[in-house]
Amino acid sequence: MTDNKLVSISMVNNPALLTIAKSILEDADIPYITRGEGFQVIYATGPVTLMVAEQDAEQARELLADL
Repeated sequence: MTDNKLVSISMVNNPALLTIAKSILEDADIPYITRGEGFQVIYATGPVTLMVAEQDAEQARELLADL
């Protein structure tokens, strides 16, 4: 994923939904990174941003649409 442009696909405030979203992406073999996850764990505040490679963004958004 290092050569690909990363794009934000979702901002998640709920830790349970974040776990589900990550599981869905993993099941679809879509690599992702999170931003703000450590901050949320420590301070229990703020959204976590899920990011994927640009070429995976459309599929990832479709998979997470129902969350």
